Amino acid sequence: MSDSVLNVAVVGAGGIAGAHVGAAKASGGRVRIVAVVDPLESSREKTASDAGGAKVFSSVEGLLESAKELNLHAAIVCTPPAVRLNIVQALLGAGIAVLSEKPLAQSAAAAREIAALAANHPKVITAVAYCHRFTPAVVEMNRLVEIGRIGRLTRFENVFACDLPGHRDKWMSDRSFSGGGAFIDMGCHSLDLYHFMVGRPKVRGSVFDHTWSGRAESGATVLVAATTTQRKNITPGVAGVIESGWAETSRFTVTLVGTAGTLIYDYEKPGEIVFKDLGGKVELLPIEAHDVRFGRQLLAFADLVQKGAACALASFEDGVLAAEAVEQAEAASKG
Repeated sequence: MSDSVLNVAVVGAGGIAGAHVGAAKASGGRVRIVAVVDPLESSREKTASDAGGAKVFSSVEGLLESAKELNLHAAIVCTPPAVRLNIVQALLGAGIAVLSEKPLAQSAAAAREIAALAANHPKVITAVAYCHRFTPAVVEMNRLVEIGRIGRLTRFENVFACDLPGHRDKWMSDRSFSGGGAFIDMGCHSLDLYHFMVGRPKVRGSVFDHTWSGRAESGATVLVAATTTQRKNITPGVAGVIESGWAETSRFTVTLVGTAGTLIYDYEKPGEIVFKDLGGKVELLPIEAHDVRFGRQLLAFADLVQKGAACALASFEDGVLAAEAVEQAEAASKG
């Protein structure tokens, strides 16, 4: 396939679908949303309109019946995790590349089953949308670690938290649909970031908080350590402290602590990375804002589908790793 237009369907027209539609519209014509699938008519019609007039379908089966007519190359799956397996199976069986939203599935077992489906279709491209891998600050922080700017890395700290009271009554906090709460939602991003920036995580301990009675966890504090590493100036055993929350003050930060200094990125101050040396001297390093991450992720997916180009996209196996760590954290929280 050439690097011409990549025709994509969005499967699942909830909130996150809008980010992918926006990324396609910002792609300069490289990626085109040609179809939207959702059982709820109002949702699919709105997303299709936002995409510029995509065709709408109430089911994946209907989409696949029109796949040849649409010249469909790929699908972005934005459904709740619990209904994802059969959808991915149908798409892979039709030879349609899949970019799955995170988490890959509602449980580690289901994630492994989805990854096995992909392994049975090795010629069909698959990836998980861990978009923070494409945050410019994350890419630059990785580079700075590798050139020794902060010496040897000793700790990774990541907080993704905010006040989302509406989640109390939505499927996100219903374990039967989501597989968990704040940690599987936000913490899976953090686990993948740790894997991408530091190494393979192993959970060493966790504490979960349940603010909402009868619902999944609304907050989590998790300690991980690296069992393997793949970057310079990082050795196994590096601590990772991950904080996730749906019912607390907004904080979105990534911090890398080293023997020669610390790097801090605050998503609420998107144009700078802060470097602090051991004496406390501060240097502000200008950086491109993080709002490009969905667009760059989608272009990387297009390059992978069309040209097999190596990229930073998370694989389905990476999705399994995150799902397994989520379950390790939940088990540890129970003592």
